[in-house]
Amino acid sequence: MLLDRSRREGWIFAMTFRKIWNWLMARDLIASLADGEVRAYRVANSFCLIALFCTILMGLGPMNLVGHPVRVLIAMHMINWTFTGALIVSLILLRLKKRSQAMVLSCLTGNVFAASLSFAVPDEPIYLASFALAMMPFLLRAGKSPITRYALSILPMAWFLAYEIYFKVVAGAAFFGPMQWVIPADRLIPPVFLVLVLTFVIVQQFVSAVDRAEARLREENRRTEELLLNILPRQVADELKAGGNVEPLFFDSATVCFTDFQGFTKIAESMLPHELVEELDRCFSFFDSLMDRHNLEKLKTIGDSYMFAGGIPIPNQTHAIDSVMAALEIQAFMNQMKEIKTQQGLPYWELRLGIHSGDLVAGVIGEKKFAYDVWSDTVNTASRCESAGMP
Repeated sequence: MLLDRSRREGWIFAMTFRKIWNWLMARDLIASLADGEVRAYRVANSFCLIALFCTILMGLGPMNLVGHPVRVLIAMHMINWTFTGALIVSLILLRLKKRSQAMVLSCLTGNVFAASLSFAVPDEPIYLASFALAMMPFLLRAGKSPITRYALSILPMAWFLAYEIYFKVVAGAAFFGPMQWVIPADRLIPPVFLVLVLTFVIVQQFVSAVDRAEARLREENRRTEELLLNILPRQVADELKAGGNVEPLFFDSATVCFTDFQGFTKIAESMLPHELVEELDRCFSFFDSLMDRHNLEKLKTIGDSYMFAGGIPIPNQTHAIDSVMAALEIQAFMNQMKEIKTQQGLPYWELRLGIHSGDLVAGVIGEKKFAYDVWSDTVNTASRCESAGMP
């Protein structure tokens, strides 16, 4: 019983921790955003949380309580807790989906915080934060205007340059006394470590988000490519992607084939809709499997009619033989289907097929739902051969 109670308490603790963690990471908010906004919100939220942790640590930790007069400590804590409040407001703005305002506020107050401490107590290596702050506007996409991002990026570089000139060139005095050139390790290491951690985590979040976005983009591109190649031949699809249009081409020798089911309408009336579609799909899927095998190009289906051609879009010398070989396999398949249906006492479809070779023009027509099609008297003759032929 004690074991069950311990497990239950452990489970409650784990669930509570997970809820708190999900709230801190804004999981519910991020799940409702479009793909283009997820990266920016994820990185912005991480930046505010890490900066908030650093400011609280600096405010409560012993590093600010040693070696400074009381007036310096009071000023440092006022600056520190002001920035802490600004970060809390930024997190609230993020939860309200006001990312640009949150990032501008956090970047501006971050610069004011770092610059104020740098000029007040130059011995503290807080000036190193300028390197991280210069990258933040671009990593966080702070502000909708590019000018805002450039201005927020130039700002830390400007005050860092002023810091170097004032203390290293002019030898100016700090607000709270002269600068000491020897910095104790216990003052140097913690701020440098925090700046490095902040920079590493933010960049890591950014790179991870970019990697995920690129992976999704590659997957979507692959699916789009497959879909396009299911509609158009590869050469035609490449030309359409490269130039936005496809020039019609003349072929002096090609073969066109039409197929059509005899008595399709009468038999279809006795079948359920899904049975009709399944039967058509079974037949046309087999026809599709012959296209690559015999170097042929499927053009379209119209109802129960199937149309394909040989010798396009890449001319060859065997298009007539290829088409006839495919037609013989189609004939054998339909005869086999007829035998199976006859044994089961079911109605069967018989197929008419017409083939003709000659010249034709091939190209893509239409701007929406475009299709690769062929035109010429060769096409008309093949269609008449099919309609006048025996099943």
